[in-house]
Amino acid sequence: MLKGIIGRRYVYFAAVAAIVYCIPVTFFLIQADYVQTWLLYLGNFLFLVVVVQFLFSFNKKRDENAGIITMLTAGGIVTVMGIIFSLFLSFLLILILVPGVFHSPAGKVLEHAPANTEKGNTNGLVFKVIINAIIGNIATGFFVSTLFPFSLKGDQTKESTEGSY
Repeated sequence: MLKGIIGRRYVYFAAVAAIVYCIPVTFFLIQADYVQTWLLYLGNFLFLVVVVQFLFSFNKKRDENAGIITMLTAGGIVTVMGIIFSLFLSFLLILILVPGVFHSPAGKVLEHAPANTEKGNTNGLVFKVIINAIIGNIATGFFVSTLFPFSLKGDQTKESTEGSY
């Protein structure tokens, strides 16, 4: 289906990034405690590590001299696909680990949350996971997708600028 548009490597690294992100999310949803919010940020960091690994393998496959714009684009594609996959997996985890998520008294709520957090039937548990899957992974994925291409390019003196004007 995506063979002509996007390579299997993109899908593979995006899926791995989403799965690795969802491991700490699972523990956060099981505990459902505001104090354990750091687990969500650990998931963002693991997502970042997989995107960095993709950029290294992408550059290595092109004899360690891939173009900066090409690496920026490739990292952005993996980041966006990883975010979509992580949202899907996070939603599945919420459905599995939070009983009665759509009912008024949910089976599990976010404990020890400050008074100014998002209220609802889960006391902000679902909101925190979904927003972190979007904003946290956007921040980390695009950060490394912007930073690493400039440092990974092997020969920084010989990039073709023909046709760029």
